[in-house]
Amino acid sequence: MASNDLDQMLERLRLVSNQMADMRDRLVVSEVVGSSCDGAVAVTMTADAEFRDVRLDPELLRRAQHEEVEDLVLEALKDAGAQLRRLTEERMSQVTEALSAFVD
Repeated sequence: MASNDLDQMLERLRLVSNQMADMRDRLVVSEVVGSSCDGAVAVTMTADAEFRDVRLDPELLRRAQHEEVEDLVLEALKDAGAQLRRLTEERMSQVTEALSAFVD
């Protein structure tokens, strides 16, 4: 392998490494908001799976039985988890693309 080829490969590796670090940094500070289908409950979750906030519509607390509130909170949590999975998959596909560009 010629020195020029090795230099180019190392430069591409450095670029991919920087892209991966950037994607990781963006993912770490990302948040998703999951909500119940009626919007009465919203849950904010970080990419590190840390819950930051829960919002309940005051009207929900006035009209609903506690079982309904529990169901809606669970629905919002599941939605936040699904959004986090989609976000992670999207970011990982970007890493995969960057890696495949390195191999080409």
